[in-house]
Amino acid sequence: MAKQAKNEGVLDRISTLPDHILCHMLSFLPIKDAVRTSVLSPRWRYLFTFMSTLDLYDYRQFRGFTRRDFNDFKNFVDRLLLFPKQQVRLECFRVTENASDGDCPRLYGWICAVLSRGIKELVVSYGKNLRLPTLLFTCQSLVTLELDIPGDMKIPPDVSLPNLKSLNLSNFLFSDGLIFKLVSSCHALEELYMEFVKLGRNITEVNIHNLSLKRMTLEFVLVNRDKDYKMVINAPNLEYFKFYDMLADGYRVSSMNSLEHANIRVHQCPEYAIYDVNRERAATNLLQAICNVKCLYLLITHAETLIPLGPEPVFAFHKLVQLKFVNETEAWVGTWILEFLHCVPNLEILHLALDAASEGIKPLAENVPSCVSFHLTEIRVSRFVGDEPMFQMISFFLKHATVLETLIIAMKYLTEKEELSITKRLLELPRNSRSCQVITE
Repeated sequence: MAKQAKNEGVLDRISTLPDHILCHMLSFLPIKDAVRTSVLSPRWRYLFTFMSTLDLYDYRQFRGFTRRDFNDFKNFVDRLLLFPKQQVRLECFRVTENASDGDCPRLYGWICAVLSRGIKELVVSYGKNLRLPTLLFTCQSLVTLELDIPGDMKIPPDVSLPNLKSLNLSNFLFSDGLIFKLVSSCHALEELYMEFVKLGRNITEVNIHNLSLKRMTLEFVLVNRDKDYKMVINAPNLEYFKFYDMLADGYRVSSMNSLEHANIRVHQCPEYAIYDVNRERAATNLLQAICNVKCLYLLITHAETLIPLGPEPVFAFHKLVQLKFVNETEAWVGTWILEFLHCVPNLEILHLALDAASEGIKPLAENVPSCVSFHLTEIRVSRFVGDEPMFQMISFFLKHATVLETLIIAMKYLTEKEELSITKRLLELPRNSRSCQVITE
């Protein structure tokens, strides 16, 4: 390691810093700029080789590279990662397809090299299928692993990542259940992200069992499957849960008593958009599992068919204070929405993002949800086009909400003249709450 520089003449504060701090500073520079510092003085000549972070993720640093430039750069990274005399601990390695110029064997070698250097954070993004080293799945030092690689993810039967806290997998195909075995074996895992992933035909059950998880995103590619699957989740300590998928054949989910935020988007194939007792039970079980959530984004296609609500709902969200309810492509039923509000007695903030309605509020819908009477302070309506069913809904809220402070109406696809006419009509609606402000935007 280079000796400390002496202060001669003009004070050079940077050069007085210890080597490990200088190396940390170099880690924030693009690799080309970090290497250029080697000409500053003899002390700086090899400092860049001791950087704890090697970031080759930003494609912009390779703009204008010729074939010769890429060959020289790849050879340079080879020497840097396989430095023969002093292999320092590498904390973080980020790399994309651009850095290796699409050279799969070279990138495979780089990954193997960093895994033997005590790597803690590994981020790999590749535009085509890439074989991953078996060593990756038994790396004792890994804390963060992020892989964005299309293609089948081959996982060995024996996996051990005891210190892994964050796992992010994107664009993979899971052809077998070994990925779920991997998740269950990571006993320190706190964050799990599976985004834009596909489930193979052999998977009949998605089974995630992990007691340490606090944040989880499951976002599966929405495709019609030849075979349904069942979902089993045992993650009772989740604080954040995001789930996008077609409706599964069944859900068995442990209660999530610590859940703060949930983002649920469940779609149905058109052929299932009719009443089916098994699918009704599946959707009900999913909602029952998240009933302790405090903030909920909910999109369920054909919800009024899938989740029939009656005078005695089978679930209740007693802790829910903020709800965004969204529909896409299909008409909504005003009475069903009011019936759902009976399940959220303490709701304070309601956001409705709805398209065209099939029907508004029926005359019998005068049984006012308790949240409307006593707790709702803010209501936002998006995509308002001036349709009569939504006018009925807004009128109902203004008539019965006693503590409402703000009603925000976001209009869509309307001319200025239409907006002025609708705004006038909205402002003329009677309000139960004297402090309520009606805002249009």
